[in-house]
This record gives sequence, C-alpha cells and structure tokens, in this order.
Amino acid sequence: MIERIITILRDLPPERQAEILDFAEFLKKRTPRDRMLRPYGFCAGEFQVPDDFDAPLPGSEMELFEP
Repeated sequence: MIERIITILRDLPPERQAEILDFAEFLKKRTPRDRMLRPYGFCAGEFQVPDDFDAPLPGSEMELFEP
C-alpha cells in the first residue's frame, strides 16, 4: 500500500503533495495513542452528588442559559 501511495504522490503537483502532507500530519495528531484507561471507580469518594441535583435551577441562574 505504501508503494502505491508513493507512486500516486509522485504524479501530483507539489502544491497537492503539500496538502496531502498537511492532512497526513493532521490525521497523525488525531490518532489516539495506546494509553491505559483509568480503572473503574478511580475517583470514588472524591465528590458527592447533592440530593437536590435534579431540582430546577433558581430563576436567576436559568436566565444565564436561556436567550
């Protein structure tokens, strides 16, 4: 596959080659690296959800979210 890509790239004008290089670098940055996932319950006990979590917000705070 690499050989085919190189063959196609050689046939393209330099401007297009530069575009493809930029795109390849963009893809490389977006590709997730192998990383260890955090274990389940890693933050257990770090914070608590208040009992009134689902209660409506006061009117003054709701105005911040509504146009």
